[in-house]
Amino acid sequence: MRIFARLFEALYALTRGVNTVAGIFAVICFGAMLLVVLLQVVARYVFAAPPFWTEELARWLMVWGGMIGATVAFHTHTDPSLVTPRPDSQARTAIRAVARAVAAWGFFLPVLLYSYPFVLRQVGRTSEGLGISTAFMSVALPVACVIICLHAVSGIGILFSARVRAREAATLTEIVTAEPA
Repeated sequence: MRIFARLFEALYALTRGVNTVAGIFAVICFGAMLLVVLLQVVARYVFAAPPFWTEELARWLMVWGGMIGATVAFHTHTDPSLVTPRPDSQARTAIRAVARAVAAWGFFLPVLLYSYPFVLRQVGRTSEGLGISTAFMSVALPVACVIICLHAVSGIGILFSARVRAREAATLTEIVTAEPA
């Protein structure tokens, strides 16, 4: 049991680090998207000559920011859910962690399996505005799926590790206290 506890503590620490990097990346994507759209608006209405690449770059940044932002929401339990259990119930929290893992893997595993041929089809295509392979945008989906599945597995650590259980309980407490009454 202690081996599982250490394994899940390490995995949970890894996913916390991945979550931090993902959060920074999503913020950078959305900040860059804002600047690109601002450039496009100013160039269109002030100079009457918008750059041809701004709309496409903004779309790519939105896709990447949204997909990676979804992984952050999943890790921090701010993703849409039907029921938010009270953190004082260890049994409900454990059931929720297992249910989230099963649901995530059940949904994202087929998406991952079908995304491989989809990304391969995109390799030979280039975008009109940026002139780079559309596979770079398409790969956002499998990357997000892998990260969410990793977060889901690490969440099961509450069954084996008191440290992971305490961190998850703290996260759920933040969500419950932040929800409007």
